[in-house]
Amino acid sequence: MPPPAPTGLQPVLTRPERPKPDFSLSTVNIVLLLVLFFLIVGAPADQAERQIDLPITRDLPLENLPRPLLLVEQGTGALVLDGIEVSPPALEAAIAGGGLERVHLLVSRDHPAHLLLGLTSALTDAGAEVVLVTFRQPREAAP
Repeated sequence: MPPPAPTGLQPVLTRPERPKPDFSLSTVNIVLLLVLFFLIVGAPADQAERQIDLPITRDLPLENLPRPLLLVEQGTGALVLDGIEVSPPALEAAIAGGGLERVHLLVSRDHPAHLLLGLTSALTDAGAEVVLVTFRQPREAAP
């Protein structure tokens, strides 16, 4: 039997559209919870815990310090290795030659940080282990 001829009045079957879920409320809730979390976690930090006490390095008994001691003179920036002034290229050559495996570095607290980082980088690149020497002075005796 042949299929019936189309009559033009065939029913159109459509599926009812489902409403799309709205995630905006849950997104806002998550963002607010994160904001509250970071506010609460950041608040208890004590101001005293964030203070840094810089070491004071003047009038030191240099004979009691570990050796070899590399002293960076305040103001001039000259390098003094165990009481003898040395140039940076000579120091790097001594390290590369195997004469110095570890250097104890003593720098004033007022020395610029970028110069200190450059010096320590040059010393480690030459093959030395750099150990910073610091002194802690009691608060009442500090200037």
